[in-house]
Amino acid sequence: MEILANFTKFLQGCITPVALISGVGLLLLTITNRIGRIVDRVRHLVTELDHPQAKREAIKKNEIHILLKRGRLLRNSIAWLLIGMIASCLIIPMLLIMSLFETDLKSIGYMLFVISIFSIFISLIYFFNDVLQSLHAVRLEASEHIKE
Repeated sequence: MEILANFTKFLQGCITPVALISGVGLLLLTITNRIGRIVDRVRHLVTELDHPQAKREAIKKNEIHILLKRGRLLRNSIAWLLIGMIASCLIIPMLLIMSLFETDLKSIGYMLFVISIFSIFISLIYFFNDVLQSLHAVRLEASEHIKE
């Protein structure tokens, strides 16, 4: 009966890291889609600039610069997300070890959880900076057509 109680406790402990991994996975999907759009847009702009009669060269080069900056922000966001996801993944085997061997590794679990949440927080800061940069790029692109 004690084995069943330990297993139930283990499953209950796994709910939070698994939910965290799932949520981070969706965020990771969103960010990788944004990177894909950046890559496509840069390729399109470079193709346009390769033509000798390219119009608005300075604006396109400035947009490429902003897109590359956004790519770096998203790369950093992904890196921090992956650190958080790895920390969350490590919580699960740690819980299993605690359950099987009845050892107290709570301090390691707390540390991994804090690392996970902190990493996700840092990732979201990079992600928000990307959103700000994308709005800046849109404003530059539309500057000829709007009056602020």
